[in-house]
Amino acid sequence: MADERNDSQGLPVRVTAYITALVKKMRYRRKVREDVRAEITAHFEDELRDCKTDEEKEQKTRRLLAEFGDLKLLAILFRRDKKRCRPLWRTVVARTFQGIGILLLCLVFYGIWFSCGRPTIRVDYIALLNQINQPDVRNENNAWPHYENAIQLYVSPSPLVEQFISYRHEGKDREEAIWLKKALRENEKLVQAWLEENQKHWDNLTADQQKVLLKCFEYDWVPFPKTDDHTYTEWQTTTFHRMVEHLLRCIKENTELTTPHPRGSLPKSAPPGFPIAELKRWLQDRTIPPNELEAVSVAVLCEAIKRFKNFPEDEFALLTDVERESIGTWIAQNEPAWRQFLAASEKAYCYRPYFYESQVRDPSPWYQSLVRERSALTLDLQHLSPLRKLTWLGIWRCRFNVSYGRTQQGLDECLAVTRAGSHWNEKATVTEQLFAQSMSRAGYSEILQIVSTHSLSAGELERLRRQLSQLYPEGYPLLNVKGERLAFLDVIQRLFTEGGPGGGHLIPDQWVKFTESLPPDVDANVRRLLMPLYTAASMAHAGRDETIAKVNEIFEFESKTAGMTPYERHICDIPTVDEMVYKTCPPSRFFVIHLLPTPYRSSEFVYWNKALYEATITILALKQWRIEKGAYPPALCELVKDGFLKALPMDPCSDKPLVYRKTGDDFILYGVSMNFTDDGGQPGMDRNRQVRKWADNGDMVFWPLSK
Repeated sequence: MADERNDSQGLPVRVTAYITALVKKMRYRRKVREDVRAEITAHFEDELRDCKTDEEKEQKTRRLLAEFGDLKLLAILFRRDKKRCRPLWRTVVARTFQGIGILLLCLVFYGIWFSCGRPTIRVDYIALLNQINQPDVRNENNAWPHYENAIQLYVSPSPLVEQFISYRHEGKDREEAIWLKKALRENEKLVQAWLEENQKHWDNLTADQQKVLLKCFEYDWVPFPKTDDHTYTEWQTTTFHRMVEHLLRCIKENTELTTPHPRGSLPKSAPPGFPIAELKRWLQDRTIPPNELEAVSVAVLCEAIKRFKNFPEDEFALLTDVERESIGTWIAQNEPAWRQFLAASEKAYCYRPYFYESQVRDPSPWYQSLVRERSALTLDLQHLSPLRKLTWLGIWRCRFNVSYGRTQQGLDECLAVTRAGSHWNEKATVTEQLFAQSMSRAGYSEILQIVSTHSLSAGELERLRRQLSQLYPEGYPLLNVKGERLAFLDVIQRLFTEGGPGGGHLIPDQWVKFTESLPPDVDANVRRLLMPLYTAASMAHAGRDETIAKVNEIFEFESKTAGMTPYERHICDIPTVDEMVYKTCPPSRFFVIHLLPTPYRSSEFVYWNKALYEATITILALKQWRIEKGAYPPALCELVKDGFLKALPMDPCSDKPLVYRKTGDDFILYGVSMNFTDDGGQPGMDRNRQVRKWADNGDMVFWPLSK
């Protein structure tokens, strides 16, 4: 400020004020304004230097100020002049930053507009799916009402029956059952001696107390009280298998019986039928039986001997007496449901209209939003789970009847299952088609097990073969992806706007909901913070038209490959759908396609099941030929010549029929499997040296059955 006063010394106050106002109105950089101030000050000093009197100086000052004109206009002219005179590089930098600012401002407005987009629902894809699914026949031949009744009448197995069923399936429960059988057999004398010594503790219990404890075993819970200063404070539990292992260890090592390591306390809410009220009453009334641990141990060992003494190591062996007793009760409870299932399987077709899921099974926010959006991703397919249970009811009815010598009745149950599977083979969704494959596969496998262990007459074999041959009069149905394509298009119309550049853009908020990009427990504030990132990703995504074109390309490729056997795809070096998607759809441009499910390898499963179906019919024909002609034929073509087969069973992993060879008094029937190499009938193995179907290190052997 001192410098400004020195520069203005000798000038009238009016001039100084004028210069200050002019410089201020320039609104430019400080250095430039100071230069302008110095120039104007020098101009006034030069003009007023020759004035002799104050009056003359005042008059000349007025004239000079009048000549300068309007202050605001003069400031603008000075600013423009200084801008024109500045260096080129400074102009370039200024214009660059101005352009960046304008672009950022436009981007902000564009992002707001982009995020506020809304989908336009024009096509009812559910109606299109139902058109694909509905046959042109009378409603009287529709099997769905009977399936619906069977689902409503179905009674779930008790926990004990579930345990027996799990023992017969490959897995941890079966391995434990076999181990317990061997352990009980190895320590049989020690166990019997221990039981004779401690049987009195069990006999001291009342019938009601024994009933309560045995009921606990059915739920795989063994209760024992926890003591604190010789006072029972709560019930603790362990599993039935762990309790047996603990008891065998104590008996074998001849140590004092102790409580096992608990799995936990009694649950606050037990399943229906579990006697939790009685156990709590014993605790409250202090009426826990004396020597309760010894009594429970006796009951556990007796129950283990009952369950596992005669347990077969072959999972397809005849049911034991204890299995028949428990499973038979469950089968009797489901007799009404099975009659409805049987009636449904005899109908010509099954039509169940698709509709949106109305009940939210998954409470997570993202799934709730899916149901609210009512997209093709939320079709109600809840009928498949109970139908799977009814399928296994049929399989266990078959095993139950066969164990009593009712082989023909057991085969009828298997045929009902395979007929039911054919009803769901040509549905619009891949989920239902694969479900149908699993139903049919269970029926074929069970039929082959019966044929391998029982001697059927030629008439029974012919009847069974003819009924299986009539399942698919128009040929075995291959994978159909038309419904999946419609579901994809339905999702696209709900994720994209309609119209504009590219036919529409991806809506950030919509695809976040549909693809579960955010975990269910993400806070709303965090979601808002992440939304700019999702908006940026949506901007980089391809437009609606390009996305639809890519989806059509993918499903056209899938439809083409669905009609090709695994061998044909292998020879032509055709990639899988996933490989094709990753190769042609960059994730940055088509991440929505990557996030949605694709029917990966589904067509291979269909071809594998087709091979099993044809192999089953071929095996039945070979067995019938042997009974009628005394020996197996030299080649499969003989079966076709004599009308036993309509065509040779084709190997999906080669360009030839399944390999057939006579082996003494039996035969072998196999395919070359997924290594596309004939390994001479050696089955593929997993790392545990167990037979693995359709492996890439051996053949798929249909006959003889693997043990």
